[in-house]
Amino acid sequence: MMDVNQILLDMIKKCGSIETSSVNEIEELIDTGLEKNEENIQKAAMEYLEEKGYAFREDNLVRAKKHIEESSQYSDTVMVRKKHAMEEDLLSDIEDADVEKLTQACILDNLIKLNDKLDKIVNPHYQYAVEVLDDVLTDKDKPQASLQQFESFQQLLNRYADAGWHVISVTARETQNGRKLSMTGFSSTTKQVVVVFEHKS
Repeated sequence: MMDVNQILLDMIKKCGSIETSSVNEIEELIDTGLEKNEENIQKAAMEYLEEKGYAFREDNLVRAKKHIEESSQYSDTVMVRKKHAMEEDLLSDIEDADVEKLTQACILDNLIKLNDKLDKIVNPHYQYAVEVLDDVLTDKDKPQASLQQFESFQQLLNRYADAGWHVISVTARETQNGRKLSMTGFSSTTKQVVVVFEHKS
C-alpha cells in the first residue's frame, strides 16, 4: 500500500527551504585492544597527531600522549577518543498535522521561487558594455616572443561570451587624432571599431 505520508516527507526533504535534519558531532571512546604500555601509547599518540594533521614535534607528542593516557586511565588497554558526525532526522516523529503544514510551506516556497523566475523572464535586467578597438587583430597578428599583453578580436568575443554576454552591434567610426599631424598640417583621422555587448540577468 502506498505510504502517502512518506511521499510527502520525501517531497519536504527535497524542498530545500526547510531544515529536515541536523548534524551533531559526537565524541566516543574507542578501545584499540592494545595493551596499555609505553610503546602502544606512543604509537596511538603518533596516529593521533597524523589524524589531526599536527606537526610531529616533541611538544605535540607529549600532549598527545597525555591525551591518550587520560582517555585510557580506567582501562587496561589503550583507549582513544574519536569524533564522528551523526545526522538526526528531524522528521522521524512528526505528526500528520505537521506534515500537512510543512507540505503547504514547501508548495508556497516553490510558488515564490517560480514567481521570481517568471519575473526575471518578463522583466529582465539588462547590462551593457562597450569596447573600442583601434585595430581588429587576429590570432595570426600575435607578435612572436613578445611580453606585451595581446588579445585578438576572437579572444575578446570569447571572453565576453564565456561571461554570458552577446554582441548586439559592431560599428566602425573615424575619430580625429589631434596629436598626429599630417603632412598638410591638418589633424589625421583614426578608424576605430566599436563593439557593444549585452547581458541579460
